[in-house]
Amino acid sequence: MPAAGWTRAQIGTAKYGIRDRDGNLSPERAKELAQHVKAFEIKLSQGAKPGKGGVLPAAKVTEEIAVIRGIPVNQDSISPNRHRDIANVNDLLDKIAYIRDLTGRPVGVKTAIGGWQFINELCEAVNRRGLEYAPDFLAIDGGEGGSGAAPQALMDHMALPIAEALPRVVDALIESGLRQRVRVIAAGKLITSARAAWALCVGADFVNTARGFMFSLGCIQALRCHQNSCPTGVATHDKRLQRGLVVEEKRLRVAQYAIGMNKEIDMIAHSCGCRQARELRREHVRIVQGAAQSVALNILYPYPESSSKRRAA
Repeated sequence: MPAAGWTRAQIGTAKYGIRDRDGNLSPERAKELAQHVKAFEIKLSQGAKPGKGGVLPAAKVTEEIAVIRGIPVNQDSISPNRHRDIANVNDLLDKIAYIRDLTGRPVGVKTAIGGWQFINELCEAVNRRGLEYAPDFLAIDGGEGGSGAAPQALMDHMALPIAEALPRVVDALIESGLRQRVRVIAAGKLITSARAAWALCVGADFVNTARGFMFSLGCIQALRCHQNSCPTGVATHDKRLQRGLVVEEKRLRVAQYAIGMNKEIDMIAHSCGCRQARELRREHVRIVQGAAQSVALNILYPYPESSSKRRAA
């Protein structure tokens, strides 16, 4: 289910919009933002460029952007490839608890998955330290991410695809007894209703789609996001090019995309015998294998037992 109405403030490695003059997290700014958003999301990485920072060219740092992000105007702005104040899982849990106590808002983590060590360590640390340190949600991005500003090698070859990452994260939460405490948001080229329904079947609570909304807005994937020369006006500050994005027209397309996605997801659920999309389960999906043979998703990824059930047995 698209989480369009759930406004989150993303905390990236450069702390844009929530930083002080030295680039550190600003408690005052965090409290101010908490009045306008429903949750905070600490971004460790994303599918388009996992493990790499970014550069916002000086030409795109207008006075308006500088004020919003809290950076000097007309200067290149560098995003580090990691949070300098988060070196390990324990640091991450400390930061989650701190921001949640400071703002009174739910706090989660966005990350691409490169293997099982991170999610296993995270679950183990939460169980060791207590549920008050658990993230309220995990936004899992697949390696299919496609920002036009990302290096091609990272877009094509780094991070696990969402088809592999999502079920493993959900299983780790079930096995550790944290599934009811931590919500899961899925992303990674989930553009169509069928792909979104698949994510719900695997165990996602919500579905994010950036690419889908970009397409409905008019993106043609010209891969010029970082050059200030987007021909459709979507990712540029050039006033002449911005005229290509007619808000009065595109807003209707964006709205229809969201409405159509939800409608079709429900239709797929009803066709599977479910009353609503949240009743979708792994047994409702079959995955086509070699020689055109298919296998049920719950056979590929059987539901694990939670740690509490194992202890009870």
